[in-house]
Amino acid sequence: LQYLLTGVQASTMSAPAGAETAPQAEKPSLAEVVERIGFGGAQLRAAALGGSVWLADGSELLLISSVTKAVAEEWDLSAFTQGLVVTVVFCGILLGNLSSGPGGSYFGRRQMIVASYTGIFAFSIFCAWSANIFQLIIWRFIVGYFIGLGQPAWLAISAEVTPSAWRLAMGSGTQALFVLGEIYSCFLMITDDPTLQALHWRWLLALGALPSLVMALASFAFLLQSPTFLAMQGRYEDAREVLVNMRDQNGAEDIALEFKMPSQPESRTSSGGFFDLLGRQLKVITGNKLFFPTVVVMYSCFMVNLAYYGCLFAFPQVLAELMESGAASQLLVGALWELPGMVAGFAIGVAYFRKTGLKFYLTLQTSFLLLFVIAAKKYDAASTFHNIILYISYYGIKLCPQIGFVLLYQVANEIYPTEARTTGCAMCMAGGRVASMTSPLIYEAIVQMTGSWLWFFLIMAAGCILNLYVLDIVPETANALLSDDIEDQPGVKLHGDKAND
Repeated sequence: LQYLLTGVQASTMSAPAGAETAPQAEKPSLAEVVERIGFGGAQLRAAALGGSVWLADGSELLLISSVTKAVAEEWDLSAFTQGLVVTVVFCGILLGNLSSGPGGSYFGRRQMIVASYTGIFAFSIFCAWSANIFQLIIWRFIVGYFIGLGQPAWLAISAEVTPSAWRLAMGSGTQALFVLGEIYSCFLMITDDPTLQALHWRWLLALGALPSLVMALASFAFLLQSPTFLAMQGRYEDAREVLVNMRDQNGAEDIALEFKMPSQPESRTSSGGFFDLLGRQLKVITGNKLFFPTVVVMYSCFMVNLAYYGCLFAFPQVLAELMESGAASQLLVGALWELPGMVAGFAIGVAYFRKTGLKFYLTLQTSFLLLFVIAAKKYDAASTFHNIILYISYYGIKLCPQIGFVLLYQVANEIYPTEARTTGCAMCMAGGRVASMTSPLIYEAIVQMTGSWLWFFLIMAAGCILNLYVLDIVPETANALLSDDIEDQPGVKLHGDKAND
């Protein structure tokens, strides 16, 4: 375990002669060296090894939801207990997200990813061996914890090893692996029972954990540590060795690798203790420059998760009420519209600034929500026009959150300096996890108070409009180099500064 947490120690490769004799002020920053190395095999390897945390997430979450009925029939569970089996997973993910931030800064981003894969596999097997519902709930919570542990760490390491022009492609491409995980789980369930009425849930949970086992072994052997993390720890030689590896894989042998070390790296090492490091990170995140941007990004993550998971819970009930037949097939079609949403998120992020893309997504999301309310309020199944409007708004609601996920998680990485990047990103993701946990409760509460599910979509539209107006607080980070210090963050300013107005 100690080896897993601390990683392979110092390399035998030394810096070239003269590397330390050149004045620090004349050397480029580490982020500039990453830009010069460019995009290639090194980033693709990192995406396959680290980005598969999304694949594990998609596979596990779909299986957990799908086998709940089979578990309930075996143990005669109440409806509340069935829901609890799924809810505890999101509770675990929330705690894992919060733990990944300080853990990734103290032990390393790589270690969090390897631990995530290992924990998902081990405790999924324990789930398959559960003797009763209490054991299953405990193990599912821990599986959720390890799912959440890897996500912020991967978002941080992907941003730190990828040139600025390619960061969005890296983020959206790896998030698409979530769908690949869902496809894997669907294949398992179709093979077991195409009707989904008599699933062998223990066998499915065990098979669903196999990708995590494969990725745990592969990432432990081949995933490189973030050179930015190593530099912040004062480990110049180790950071340079990672850069040599990246340069060789990308075929950029002519690129010089000497870089300027962060200022006072000794104050950022783990020798001060885990909680001292966490305290420094929280001081940066809640400080004068980043407090309000952090609150806005957390709220934005809450809204996009509420739209995604709230509608995931609501649409099976809403469509069944609106349509006499075909509701199940429409759920499948709606899920397929998520893939174009990821592609759209990437295209918008490349063509426009981050905030422009987010404003476009929020405007589109609000429009589709209001259009769905109008169409559902006056819906006539016999009217072709009403059907067209209803389906367009429904598919739009399924597509838009994926645009938000791609752009928001990228912004959550880019607004923070290196020391606080994993913790800041984890806090933003945690804001979203609160929505994923509470969205069924919010939906049921609104329906109970108002007597209509239309108000749920209206309230979400109002939340998106508010999100649209507060988004300008977030600094613009498109194509900006990542920085080690808060003073160098692109677009970040003290309240009252006019330099970036």
